[in-house]
Amino acid sequence: MRPPTIVIIGAGSAVFGLRALAAILRSERLRGVDLRLVDVDEPALELMAAAAETMSRAWDSQARISATTERRVALPGADFVIVSVQVGPREEVWEKDWRIPLKHGIRQPYAENSGPGALAHTARNLPLIMAIARDMEELCPGAWYMNYVNPLIRLSTAIHRYSKLKVVGMCHQLLWGYAMATALLADRYGITLPAGLKIDTNHENRRFREPLMQAGLQYLDIKAAGINHFSWIYDIRDKATGEDLYPLLRERWLHQETMAGFEPLSREAFRIFGLMPTPSDSHLCEFLPWVHDPVKKPWERYGLEPQNWQGNHQRRADRRALARAVVEGDPAALERVRNERSEGIPEVVEGVHFNLNTFVQQLNLPNQGLIPNLPADAIVEVPGVTSGLGVRGLGVPALPEPIAELCRRELAYSSLVVDACYHGDRDLALQALLLDPMVNDIETARAILAEFLSEFAAYLPQFA
Repeated sequence: MRPPTIVIIGAGSAVFGLRALAAILRSERLRGVDLRLVDVDEPALELMAAAAETMSRAWDSQARISATTERRVALPGADFVIVSVQVGPREEVWEKDWRIPLKHGIRQPYAENSGPGALAHTARNLPLIMAIARDMEELCPGAWYMNYVNPLIRLSTAIHRYSKLKVVGMCHQLLWGYAMATALLADRYGITLPAGLKIDTNHENRRFREPLMQAGLQYLDIKAAGINHFSWIYDIRDKATGEDLYPLLRERWLHQETMAGFEPLSREAFRIFGLMPTPSDSHLCEFLPWVHDPVKKPWERYGLEPQNWQGNHQRRADRRALARAVVEGDPAALERVRNERSEGIPEVVEGVHFNLNTFVQQLNLPNQGLIPNLPADAIVEVPGVTSGLGVRGLGVPALPEPIAELCRRELAYSSLVVDACYHGDRDLALQALLLDPMVNDIETARAILAEFLSEFAAYLPQFA
């Protein structure tokens, strides 16, 4: 078969783009790929295109690589369109998503996927996400829309609801579940845990979590499902022997005090609801109504810290430096990016294009019975298989009803947010905000919404 045609929109990203390019160009099956890079940031695009050319030569990928700032130039004939974009300067707008509600008395632990800040995050990104979809409907209607943009549930829902495209939401959050489980079972696999272990998403903690993620993928097999950034482990086994490790995991975390302070919110949720959550405290907290009380300050009890904005800037700078080292042909830099995780791109592209029947641990797809006690039209997260039939989720048993209800509440709320942000409906946006688990006052909701619409007006044409 001919190699596939892959378009990456947002290819100039030093964090995602470099990792995505390396995953494609190191793949033996994707030799000769038609790889089209798109970004509106021309200097960033030029850097990543040069890095791609260097990787292609070093690894003999024989790729045809092109770069453009105009996505409509790249889209005709595409088989897969990978989208990783951000409207507005990433760290600056994210910090405002957190600080504006704080000014009105609501302290969000994270402010990306749920909570008031996620409404603003959805509203900014949704017009661009749908503009890409419209161009795809015209220029490559049979292509898969591979969405990597948060809030993943909401933006994937918009594509599914308001376009005719095939969409799959892609995320690597399950790796945090692997890291947690590995930390809890460390002695079984001869792993020594460092002092001060933390695995939250802040940049400075990658030195702790990434080795645990790699070890987890080596030793463990986890099956999890739910909704993105809020999934739950159904089954965890030793990868070599098939032994069920759930009993040991429960004993270690819930009944021994040595790890009692490790990811304490996740531990509490595990204790109460009976299944282990996968996203770690830094994302789990977004979906729970019990972490923002201004009197009891539960964020102190659970050690829930906001994003380290400066750390995110440093992470971006570090990745830019790595990309420049790749362009210069530094062998250590090339080896480093060659060994980075794939972000699921080859697993989906190769599986679908070459009919490989590839198992993928984490896919976000329209439910259609995959999780029987969640809404049929919702975007849910399940394991699945990629083949000539496309990207297909695997059905799992019903979630325990309390967990399912937490998911249903988030999905109902997110559905309203999507409609409000698609139509630019201020009344519906207020109604949606009042369903947020962190909001308990009408005037507070009105004030936050008004400030969001004013502060981000330049990015919100639908509300003009």
